[in-house]
Amino acid sequence: ADLAVGVYPIRVVTADGISNVQLFTVGAFPEFTEDESRPGALPNTNDTTETAQPLPPPPFTLNGTLRGPERDMFRLSAKAGDKRVIEVEARRCGSAIDPMLEILDAHGKAIARNEDAPLLGLDARVEVAFPRDGDYYVVVRDSRFSVQTANFYRLKVGSYSYPRDVFPLGGRRGELVETSLGPEKIKVDLRNASANVRQVFVNVPGSPALPVPFAVGDDPEVTTPVGDAPISVPVTINARLADAGQVDRYALPVPPSRALTFRVQARELGTSKLMAVITVRDEKGNVLGRSGDEPLADDLYNVNQSRTAGDPILRLQTPPGVNQVTVTVEDLALRGGPNYAYRLNVQPVAQDFRVTLNAPFVNVPAGGSVAVPVTVQRQGFEDDIQLRVANAPNGLRVEGGYVVAGLPVKETPQNRNSRGVLILTVEPGATLESLDLSVEGVAKLPDGSMIVRKAEGPGMIVNVAGANEQGAVDRQRSLTAPWMGLQLVAAPTKPRAATLEVTMVERTRMAEGDQIKFRWKWIPRDAAQVLPKSVSAEMVGSADVRVIDMQADVKDSSTGTFLMTTTKLTRPSKYDMYITGRLNLGGGEQEDIVSRPITVKVDEVGAANATGSRP
Repeated sequence: ADLAVGVYPIRVVTADGISNVQLFTVGAFPEFTEDESRPGALPNTNDTTETAQPLPPPPFTLNGTLRGPERDMFRLSAKAGDKRVIEVEARRCGSAIDPMLEILDAHGKAIARNEDAPLLGLDARVEVAFPRDGDYYVVVRDSRFSVQTANFYRLKVGSYSYPRDVFPLGGRRGELVETSLGPEKIKVDLRNASANVRQVFVNVPGSPALPVPFAVGDDPEVTTPVGDAPISVPVTINARLADAGQVDRYALPVPPSRALTFRVQARELGTSKLMAVITVRDEKGNVLGRSGDEPLADDLYNVNQSRTAGDPILRLQTPPGVNQVTVTVEDLALRGGPNYAYRLNVQPVAQDFRVTLNAPFVNVPAGGSVAVPVTVQRQGFEDDIQLRVANAPNGLRVEGGYVVAGLPVKETPQNRNSRGVLILTVEPGATLESLDLSVEGVAKLPDGSMIVRKAEGPGMIVNVAGANEQGAVDRQRSLTAPWMGLQLVAAPTKPRAATLEVTMVERTRMAEGDQIKFRWKWIPRDAAQVLPKSVSAEMVGSADVRVIDMQADVKDSSTGTFLMTTTKLTRPSKYDMYITGRLNLGGGEQEDIVSRPITVKVDEVGAANATGSRP
């Protein structure tokens, strides 16, 4: 059957495992390749008006690349009154390019320019009515003139309709939802949306433009205006700040001392420009909480799942005697318009967490182990959490995954992020098939009930060159595709050149903490394999821990010891501890080897600590 216009994930599967997902774009127009991007072509051959590559009559899609800090120029002939839609598909297709699009007249004067078009994230689109007959120039460049590995783009030119805004921004799973895409209204069928799908894509019927995201939720939904009707919690409210300076208000009846979580979805969906600020007040107008106008965090530990720094989250508990709260939503810069829609979700919970996979896939070596790093965003829940694989097949050993209570690795105004690591090991002789592993975080609430949260996978990761830890770095964050609904895709691969083991030898109690001695042991498949003289060690989630005194055995190159020291700042808890080592196989090839984890318990340091050794 014919594929609809859109982007589709593909990956390579071999005996060595699976690759990262790449996105393949299906379009509706004739396609051709930029001359400069053809094999063997010289660089910088279309960077000026004099050397601009001529374009065919629309409609068409041109596939091009940007070789570092350059601009690509194309010559387009038009007649007076011709109207064209010109857009660049890049980030939407899995490219690291942040495109800037300009249209110049014959004299080099800009008649249209765009960088971030509504609904397109960082991609660009302009609509041009050409004022006179003649040649015009289409200029494509990276907005920062950066050098990117994934440096491709698709230049689309034609006369066509496309979604101009989306309202509402999403709907409830299991329902048939009506939404507007500007002048057009469509029905979005979510009746068969699977539980792991957080968004689908919608489009104007017959449009050659790429479809836009549409969020999928699980709570009851209402769409403004709600009038005087009471709003019960949990709920997702769909609304839009249609006018500049508009402030939306909602009255929610709540029992006294009720725990509540307020979450806005807007910019993170890619279909709204709203920088939301939410404020909660009691009946007397006293502010109980506010979120969305805090300073930006210096950095975030995990791979960001959004196109932006994120939408606001607010957690609070209503004071005794308060039976109703008023929630307001406004734009930080008091803007408004068709592209300032939002989804406000209200939940009667104060303690929650979100589990995010830091990798989109893993290749598990036969008879060996692989580490799966996971980030837990603590949203009011500070106790310990155990990670697990709910559907682990026979022959796959799952170990580790303990997330230490309370201790954040990185903290933002909205989340306290903790780290966990699962270790997957294929048992000797077992055969593993490719499958989607369902990773979950499990914890016990103070009332004794259990909370289970499924891990969210990034789908794919495309690295974007540039600063990503300070300032406004949204444009340089790695590109992900959580819309795929993928969990942890695991595949078997051939055995590694060696396996690695770690054991605890002894523990010495010191006045300021523990000094723990560990031994590593290499088990190579080939006795001639050169083995490294050191390894790396991690006690997952620990603070103020040092690895020192790494010593290979002088008589046996396959083994050695190291010390790990703790202090009073190391939280008393149990920890997962594992080691990794890198083998050089010759010819520039390397393999990273992971050990199975062991459990290490750190006790509280007291004044009566005596110096001594124990196993």
